[in-house]
Amino acid sequence: MKLKLLSTIFIITNIYGTPNLLFKSSFEDGVYLEKPDRKDSTVWWQNIKGHDNSNFEWPITLNGEKGEFQMIINDKNITKYIQNSLVVVNGIDNNKSRVLHQKVIKKEHRWSQDPYVVYTKNREQKRLYIRYSLKYPRDLAQKLGRDGWLTFCQYKTTSDDRLTYYIYTDKNKKLYWHVHEDNVVVDGVPYKEYWHQDNYSKVKQGEWFDVEIYWNRSKNSDGRVWLAVDGKVVIDYKGQTMRKDPINEMMLFTNYAIAPIEQWVDNIEIWDDFPCGIGKSCHKKR
Repeated sequence: MKLKLLSTIFIITNIYGTPNLLFKSSFEDGVYLEKPDRKDSTVWWQNIKGHDNSNFEWPITLNGEKGEFQMIINDKNITKYIQNSLVVVNGIDNNKSRVLHQKVIKKEHRWSQDPYVVYTKNREQKRLYIRYSLKYPRDLAQKLGRDGWLTFCQYKTTSDDRLTYYIYTDKNKKLYWHVHEDNVVVDGVPYKEYWHQDNYSKVKQGEWFDVEIYWNRSKNSDGRVWLAVDGKVVIDYKGQTMRKDPINEMMLFTNYAIAPIEQWVDNIEIWDDFPCGIGKSCHKKR
């Protein structure tokens, strides 16, 4: 039995190797926001620059490509609709912390949104672990309404695949977690949902919580999509997670909902695999 167990550990180590920290930041002194830039008539862009004591430089860079805010607004006055700012509040440990505040004041269109997005130009990010602290308003369920939704992380391919991490409300405005993969990437394609999972574990309102997000892209049964909240695993799908195209758009965190909401983000970490063991949360190891 001991020999078999040791062999299994060796194989897992060989397959996955040692995870690498790709990015870390808590938005402290040295991090700043540039002014929004309207490069065309439909989208505004905004950069985060600088670095704090983590020694990682903003913007987030993955596969050689840099991230920035993509604010999908046509109007010439972006501040009527979306505002990003760095503010000092009580953080997840109840101490003063400088955090990112994303506020959608009103929606110009139903698709108005404020994602922090990295376009990877079809260079596949096969495995990725993302962790950050997140806070929503105390009346989030009321703002979303019955059968409402918000997205907090997403990726897309060019033509065949979208993975989305959601918070939903049911007909009684009860919040719950929902994650699915579908093919809503291009227009004119018959809709197909590949899989979905729901979990009714508590969704905090007006309080900080930690989210941990993981995916492993595979055309085979070893694919995985995983979500933990405050250390509790709420979604754990295992199976095919890749169809045809590689990922070309990663929305690492986003403010996109059925209604205007605001949110606060802090303590971001990005790794190229599970940093605390395969399928294990790092909640107590900040």
